[in-house]
Amino acid sequence: MSKLKVTTDAPTDICMVREFDAPKRLVQRAMREPELVKRWLGNSRSPVVSVTIDWRVGGAYRYVFRLPDGKEFAISGVIREIDDDRVVMTESMEGAPGAAVATTTWVEKAGKTTMTVLLRFESRQMRDMVVRTGMADGAGESYDNLEKLVASL
Repeated sequence: MSKLKVTTDAPTDICMVREFDAPKRLVQRAMREPELVKRWLGNSRSPVVSVTIDWRVGGAYRYVFRLPDGKEFAISGVIREIDDDRVVMTESMEGAPGAAVATTTWVEKAGKTTMTVLLRFESRQMRDMVVRTGMADGAGESYDNLEKLVASL
């Protein structure tokens, strides 16, 4: 059973919440350093094969994944805001129409970090298309990998 809670309460939103048994600084480090991101992002259906991140306001990121048939797809965007508890960035699948705004927040309490990712899409249709890809299962597997990684840091 996945530790990731996914809701679609608002018409254009996907909200994912996951608690990690690790301090916020380690979870954030694992999410901003490309060599660490390569170790947790992706899943058994679509492993990540390339990660670039320019972790600053206005900086771009790009994650390339490989499907079982060998085809690759990329998710990319631009970082809009960064502070100690939150990052806001655009997110789009290259070659597909539209984009989302992803707001990630981290709250640490008693050495555990609760991460909330709110994806806000341009339309309900776009949100529903992303939900149908099985992204919740893939994200759940990736975040399970992230928890294992931060335990080793």
